[in-house]
Formats: sequence, C-alpha cells, structure tokens
Amino acid sequence: MDIEKKIAVIAITEKGALLASKIADELNGTLFLPDKFRGRIAATYLQKLQETYKFCFDNFKGIVAVMAQGIVTRMINRLIKSKYTDPAVVVCDEVGRFAISMLSGHEGRANELTFLVSSITGAEPVITTASEANKIYVAGIGCRKGVDKKTIIEAISYGSNLANISTNDIRVIASCWHKKNETGLIEAAKELNCYLRFLPKELYQNNLYCFNESTAKKYLGIKSVAEPSALLAARNPILVLNKTIFNGVTIAIAKENLING
Repeated sequence: MDIEKKIAVIAITEKGALLASKIADELNGTLFLPDKFRGRIAATYLQKLQETYKFCFDNFKGIVAVMAQGIVTRMINRLIKSKYTDPAVVVCDEVGRFAISMLSGHEGRANELTFLVSSITGAEPVITTASEANKIYVAGIGCRKGVDKKTIIEAISYGSNLANISTNDIRVIASCWHKKNETGLIEAAKELNCYLRFLPKELYQNNLYCFNESTAKKYLGIKSVAEPSALLAARNPILVLNKTIFNGVTIAIAKENLING
C-alpha cells in the first residue's frame, strides 16, 4: 500500500484544523478533530487526544499531526514499539511553515510523507536521517506534459554529468505545483531514490532571485521552473548548473552551502 493511503491527520486548534483539513483532502486521509469542532468541519471526533493517537497508531500507516512537536512526543512516547511496525509520524505547525519527519523516517516512510505534506502546504521539509542529510544537491525540473520516466532520468543524468556530480548525490527533485500528477516525473524520482517536492505558486513570487522569462510565464504565470525550483527547494543554495534543456526536459542543479557541510 502506498504511503499516501490510510493516513490520519490530527489537529486541535482552529488554524490547525483548517490546514489539517486541506492535508487530509489532498492525501485522501481521515481527519481527526476535537469534539468542539463538531458540526463545523467534517471529521472523525474522539473525546480524548491520547485515545485518538492510540487508535491511529493501531489503524493507520501514517499520521500527520498539525500541532506542536512537544504535544506529539507526549502522546506517542508509550506507543512506540519498533521502526519496522510503527506508523510514519509527521509533525506540521499550524501555519504550515515546517513539516518534520518525526518517526519511522525510512521503514515507515515518514520522510516520503513529509515531502507529500510539503508539496501540499509549501512547508519546509525537515529530514534528519543521515543518509539524506549528507546529500547536498537539488535538481529543479521543468518538462512538457506527458514526458516519460526514461527521458527525465536521461536529462537528470545529463545535467549531473555537466555539473560533475553523480545522480546519487541528488537528494531532492523539485518542480512546480502544476507537475504534481506527472507520472514520468514521479516514477523517475522513485527510480533515482530521490525525494520529490512540488512547490506552490506563491514561493515563485518572491524577489530573492531574478530569472529570465520562459514559456512558463505564459502558461503558469511564473518566470521559469527549473532554476527557481532548484534554488527554492535547497538551503542556502548556489546554482552549479544553470537551466539546461535536454530532449524537452529543462534541468537546473543547486548545491547547498552548509555551514558544517
């Protein structure tokens, strides 16, 4: 079963409930809210938060908690058994600033769920597992509709060679919100063992970076896709590969400048 199936989304505040409702809708998940929201937001209502977490631990493959991480820690500390059987747990603050992979990052696929939540909310994904933390490259991708997996992988390989890196050095493949259903892009990320992040339109409208206009301006209302996607999905980045076109796929690669990297 895919991680985006059988997901519980839990919130306890007004703002949190609104964001949680959006996440649950996008993931086709089950929304859990306190009884005080009954009649206002369609959800499953349980009386006690501890009971809700126990029920979700026993019945769902993943939990997205829209609340403070300290609350989640107290709720799940006695429920944790094994990284091989525990559900994925992702924590998101109520305004969608951060999405944190908290429990079962690899085996439970919480890291993957974190990027799904990030793509829905625009939150910065926080991943702390070492195998991901040590990869410092992000590939930004723009492509025509319906491009296949093989072509995207070839484009990423081509771009990686130009940047003098391996595709194994890439942690994240990033693109714009409009590409979230592109099967070729989704399959390419899986084959390359990269996380996939789709960025919302609002992030492309900041003034931190200046880009030349492309066809994306006409169709999407943003100047370009590949370069800003690479930069926006990376931390303190520099471009090591400017926008490059390969067989209908546009690729740019950013390197993260980490203080302790």
